[in-house]
Amino acid sequence: LLENGGLYWHLVDLIWIFLFPLFYLIT
Repeated sequence: LLENGGLYWHLVDLIWIFLFPLFYLIT
């Protein structure tokens, strides 16, 4: 469970690393 949670948060971090600059460029 803990390892799945860690994997989930790493995935969220990766998504934000791609989304945040994209969102920043659009606005």
